[in-house]
Amino acid sequence: MLFMIFSKIFAIEENEIRIEANIFEANEKERISIFSGNVRIYKGSDEINSSTVKISFDKNNQPSKYEFIDKVFFNIHIKENMQYIGKADRVYLFPNTKKYIFSGSVQITEVTTERTIEGDKVSLNGQTGSVRIIGGKKKPVIMSFKINNHKL
Repeated sequence: MLFMIFSKIFAIEENEIRIEANIFEANEKERISIFSGNVRIYKGSDEINSSTVKISFDKNNQPSKYEFIDKVFFNIHIKENMQYIGKADRVYLFPNTKKYIFSGSVQITEVTTERTIEGDKVSLNGQTGSVRIIGGKKKPVIMSFKINNHKL
């Protein structure tokens, strides 16, 4: 089982995911793998870095949830031609539904449009294109974007 989990993470194929970290741990019974210490995950042109990553696996030993913990920085493509760069305290990724949940001091910039959003919690759904942003108790949601020379 451990070998199957390990080989799924480090599979060398078209949809390769590469993980670099200082420490690797696995729990076969709970179907989780934990990478800690300077974690970097690469998939195609996407990259997510954090202090710790916990990966949960389904019955078929496929990743069902990624939990990026502490000092998360990312450069990802959620939809075709939509590149996002940013940071958060914690990020949850559900690969089967292409849903991302960012929490804690979230700052995300959509590279193409140069739109930036800040909030305490941001949900992005790659399948539907929907976004939900929640501000903090003392800080509202902030969105900034460029406009073409027209007045308010």
